[in-house]
Amino acid sequence: MANTSQETADNHGPGLGVSVGRSDQLEFIQKSLLSDPANLRDLTHAGILLHEMGRVEESAAHLARAMSAVKPAESAYSLSDVHSGILAQMGDCYADDSDDATAERHYRAAIALSPTYSAPYVGLGTIALQADRFEQAREFFETAIEIQDDCGEAYSGLAIIHENQQDYSAAFEMHLKCLELDTNNLVALLGLFQASCEMGTFSKITHYLEIYLGGNPGDTSVLFCLATLYARDGRLQDAKRVTQKILTLEPEKEGAARLLSQLNEAVA
Repeated sequence: MANTSQETADNHGPGLGVSVGRSDQLEFIQKSLLSDPANLRDLTHAGILLHEMGRVEESAAHLARAMSAVKPAESAYSLSDVHSGILAQMGDCYADDSDDATAERHYRAAIALSPTYSAPYVGLGTIALQADRFEQAREFFETAIEIQDDCGEAYSGLAIIHENQQDYSAAFEMHLKCLELDTNNLVALLGLFQASCEMGTFSKITHYLEIYLGGNPGDTSVLFCLATLYARDGRLQDAKRVTQKILTLEPEKEGAARLLSQLNEAVA
């Protein structure tokens, strides 16, 4: 399946990439489009950037232009795969603009062109989930995982479905799978913590909180979760250390101040 965001990120001049802001990238691409207005890579890359910047209508317009500009010789992928990738991106744009009917048409068109591409199934699953059509959403997410077994967005969607059905054990497993794929996934981390609280079991969550904080040491919300778990496990000095760090970062955080007071009384 075409990875349009990767394919179109290539060959856009020195320094273009994560070190350059989206606005700078977009300006560079738009200048390039002045001389070659039908360039597939530039049109698709501009559409993706505009989508990420929240400029949904402009994004859809660029992706529509990209669709009409596709030529098989311009891509290492099949024509249908390139078209499918663009259609899925357009579906995302319409979904972000709350036009679910149009988004669904684009996702289904993407699937018709390339049935083994996971992204449009995730898009359809998300639309179904937001409409409380949970069984339909489950089918779409499970299909996405069958196609791409490391599809974190699909696991996250399944976790939400399980939480809605109060199946916290299954939700825990889905959040855990997300974290195995990306230890910096804060949504999955907090979802894992919530599921652990519902089940009353915390054997795995402390480990993932510590890993996350290794790369995000100033996240006070996660620090507070960790301090709470340390206190629950009887690691009072560790809990005090983490709580003091929270109050150093956010002196007005009342919950941390209360917890520190309780810890001081416990170790006195």
